[in-house]
Amino acid sequence: MDSLVKKDLEKQGYRIVGNHSAVKVCLWCKRAIKNEDVCYKQTFYGIKSNRCIQSSVSVTNCTHKCVFCWRSLEHTDTEEIKNPDSPKDIVDGLIKEQTLFLKGFKGNTQTDATKYRESTLPKHIALSLAGDATLYPLLPELIEEIHSRDMTSFLVTNGQQPEMLKKLIKNPPTQTYITLPAPNEEVYKKTCNPHHKDGWDRLMKSLEILQKFPRATIRLSVMKELNLVNPEEYAKLIKKFPPQFVEVKAVMSVGYAQYRTDYKQMARHEDIKEFSKKIAKELGWKIVAEKAESRVTLIMKEDEDRYLFFPHDIQDKANQEIHKDKEEWEAIQEAKKSQEQQ
Repeated sequence: MDSLVKKDLEKQGYRIVGNHSAVKVCLWCKRAIKNEDVCYKQTFYGIKSNRCIQSSVSVTNCTHKCVFCWRSLEHTDTEEIKNPDSPKDIVDGLIKEQTLFLKGFKGNTQTDATKYRESTLPKHIALSLAGDATLYPLLPELIEEIHSRDMTSFLVTNGQQPEMLKKLIKNPPTQTYITLPAPNEEVYKKTCNPHHKDGWDRLMKSLEILQKFPRATIRLSVMKELNLVNPEEYAKLIKKFPPQFVEVKAVMSVGYAQYRTDYKQMARHEDIKEFSKKIAKELGWKIVAEKAESRVTLIMKEDEDRYLFFPHDIQDKANQEIHKDKEEWEAIQEAKKSQEQQ
């Protein structure tokens, strides 16, 4: 990694791991440790925010230059990573940098002691921070390494490397996202500035492959005056490649995106919810969850099987309760969900 690029990323709060990976402790992790709030991934799927690592294994590698991307696009490398670091070294490094950063919370009077202890033993890795993980050639081995440590994984990709997705079918991430950034090819090109001339076709191939994955997710990352348009066309594509989950999320004008977009383009949660209702109606599905603070909704055909079951949640000594089996754990989660809705 270029030294100037590395310095710029570190100024933004990234902690660099090896030659091409990075971790950045997110706002929701910090808030969760202080019992202030949680990420939508916990609200939707049960992922504990205080135990989640927001990371990238390809921090400057991507085949899109999306208008709303928070990265500095002039540093983008569109090629597959050469001489990649080993999966073990990457996972070791991500955990090390995450826990080092969070040490400062130990002496904070607002910190929940149990949540902090849990955070020192992260149990989830989200490959979603920057760049695209499918440009890391050892991605299948990385997923295997993560799971071998009793950790879960979320992969978010732009769908430009369908061949890599095929390689992941035998050993898939816990949950796999493909970003659907446009309802048609014209809007796609305007929004994403793809490196590949056949980028739209690649995306369609990836959406077809996605159906072979457990917990398949299509995410709409949308912004007004750009791609928050034509809900019926989005619905048509979702019908063609039906996933288990559909997320509709507003893109924020932050980082370098503020130089390419205007704050007024950021959709309010009300905008996202209204747009989601139109998509859900076209699909015959429904909005099953939402997180107003993150401006995101979750659409499903039926509200079932979305909460993940984690053996570590049952077995960790850090937990005050010892749960004997999956059924008891699920019952507790259902009770918590009911309390939240009241």
